[in-house]
Amino acid sequence: MLRVLIVDDEAPARRYMRRLLEAAPDVLIEGEAATIDQARKLIHAHRPDVIFLDIILTQGTGFELLEGLDRTPSVVFVTAHSNYAAQAFDINAVDYLLKPVNPDRLAQTLNRLRPRATDYLTTRTRTGTRQIKVRELTVIQAEGDYVRLHSAAYANELIHITLKRLAAQLPSPPFCPVSRSLIINLDHIAHLAHRSGTQTEVNFINSVTPVMLGRTATLRLRRAMA
Repeated sequence: MLRVLIVDDEAPARRYMRRLLEAAPDVLIEGEAATIDQARKLIHAHRPDVIFLDIILTQGTGFELLEGLDRTPSVVFVTAHSNYAAQAFDINAVDYLLKPVNPDRLAQTLNRLRPRATDYLTTRTRTGTRQIKVRELTVIQAEGDYVRLHSAAYANELIHITLKRLAAQLPSPPFCPVSRSLIINLDHIAHLAHRSGTQTEVNFINSVTPVMLGRTATLRLRRAMA
């Protein structure tokens, strides 16, 4: 799932971009902002993958917004002005779209952005903001309003996000929700072992501790593996 933020000081322009982006099946709009201050707050709160950013805002410019960020998401400029393109690409903008945005042209931009979103997960952990390589995650477990990430590489990170929200950002396959509180990376499964009653032990190819599943979760997992 590609998580995006729309930044434009004109409400009709934001509505138009929202309609275009909502037509894409794997785009999640985290919010809209009309000012630099609003945008900074949303970026800090949601850590989007991409900002669709107007250049000329009522107070300041899109370039000024980017200068004040501790971490810059991918940036797509959306503007009525063609004369800022060189400056935009100097700061490694992914694309530069002229208003009114053509849907086919936007589709090309989204295709360029998708690999960036699925490779890494940018999130806040107890030790600060980190980029976590998605494919290295083995088990993802809900703990109230938090989620614990089990992997050989990240030593069981606890992050402040709901499992449902995180699941929307993960590729499926290989990630399989086997219950409302547990997601398993199918690529990391070594073998399944029957245990007492209806329980099944899932063993992994790395050092992650095996997990126990009940009958319903086991059936879901076996169907996904098939």
